[in-house]
Amino acid sequence: MAIIWNFIPAWLKYLLAGIIAACIIAGGGYLIGKREGRQEVKTEQLQSDINAERERTKDDAKLRSLSNYDFCVLSLRRRGMQSEDCEQLRGVAAE
Repeated sequence: MAIIWNFIPAWLKYLLAGIIAACIIAGGGYLIGKREGRQEVKTEQLQSDINAERERTKDDAKLRSLSNYDFCVLSLRRRGMQSEDCEQLRGVAAE
């Protein structure tokens, strides 16, 4: 190996060393960028989960405050059904 190394001109050795160093630096930069990208995606996912949970909590608070009749009407309307069956709940107190 040393014999072959002696036949290679010095400028070519420096060129090879520079190319290898550039590859190492580029690879390291790529891995760092990839890690930061993953962290950013995780942060965005957590933020959307928090927003969804807040929205669910907000909806639950609204639903808890509804009377049985209002809850029945709301549920049936969401399903596209008539709310006439809810009339029997009109005077019933919420539990």
